[in-house]
Amino acid sequence: MRRLLAAVLLTAILSPVALAQAPIKVGILTELSGPLGPSGSGQRDGFLLYLKKNDNRLGGRPVQLVIEDTAGDPQVAITKAKKLAESDKVDVLVGPLLSANGAAVKNYLVSQHMPTVLEATVDEVTDGKYIFRTSFSGNADSYLQGYLPGHAGYRKALLVAPNFNAGQTAIDYFEKGFVAAGGTVVQKLMPRLGTPDFGAVISQFSDKADVGIIFMAGGDAIRFMKTFADYGSKLPLYGFTATVDETLLPAQGKAALGFSGAGFYFSTIDSPANRQFVADYREAYKQNPAWFSAGGYIAGQVLGAALTTTNGKSDDRDALVAAMKAVRLTTPAGSFRFDANNNPIQPRYVMQIREVDSKIQPVVLGMIPEFMPLAEPPALPAQLVLPH
Repeated sequence: MRRLLAAVLLTAILSPVALAQAPIKVGILTELSGPLGPSGSGQRDGFLLYLKKNDNRLGGRPVQLVIEDTAGDPQVAITKAKKLAESDKVDVLVGPLLSANGAAVKNYLVSQHMPTVLEATVDEVTDGKYIFRTSFSGNADSYLQGYLPGHAGYRKALLVAPNFNAGQTAIDYFEKGFVAAGGTVVQKLMPRLGTPDFGAVISQFSDKADVGIIFMAGGDAIRFMKTFADYGSKLPLYGFTATVDETLLPAQGKAALGFSGAGFYFSTIDSPANRQFVADYREAYKQNPAWFSAGGYIAGQVLGAALTTTNGKSDDRDALVAAMKAVRLTTPAGSFRFDANNNPIQPRYVMQIREVDSKIQPVVLGMIPEFMPLAEPPALPAQLVLPH
């Protein structure tokens, strides 16, 4: 009788229903301190908001979270990734955001067959199988940021980006895009990440340039834009909209006005899904979401949809990543699916920072409905008028 009871209990424990109710363990590994701490915190918060709106469940299973801070250090990222995989035994991983950290942990995560959803942007962080991106390809988007001012009619550009792998990619592909649109690069400047004073950088700007194409992030972006404004330069600025993301605008103030570029997400996108997301995010965190917040939320959507397809099962990792590859979503940023390399195919919104009703914000000027993550001239909407 005891053996029969034990067998019945074991069958119940191993049944699909019982498995579906066991928690799925999710690791979050991102930058919660250091220069990109505010951005990594936004990524985490976006994912947590998705869980809150879905009763803390993914694919019907309750979620157990283990959150680790890379502190912006690749060696720390590797150590924490091993802890999450081997000690905490997480089923899936969310993060990191910093490209240097994404590149550092890639080989280890692939060796572990760890389904991973990250926002690091350089192409070498993806593997086409286990690692998925919910932000953007740095190569393709850097090309786009360079192409736009060239298409607007600017002919001589100076390029500025921090000297780490994402910044190096940005400089390379800014130039490719700008040249493809008929322009010439006259200067490239690469200050170190975490530069305390950008005065020495800005004082070097060539007077031959008629446009600056810029990539900065986090605290660097605040210091850069405010110092640029203090210098009183009239040089128009294009570039990565991370430079003026919506968590930075309150500190940048009017120094950000006029900056133009394209991104996959702004809180000012006018759609039902985004209006609801913005309202929920504001209620939860008392501020507007930025692109990394949307990326974190979309990571939740991807995992939720994929685990629904697998009936909540995560033990067959190849089946789970196959379900992730097949997702088709409506997100706060618009329609969403993955390409063969696990890069997102989703819209790009061209914007300029303007003052509207005494509020400094991104104003969407036009949309590329389905941006393919390729470093080639994009199909811009015919009615788009780029700032010049």
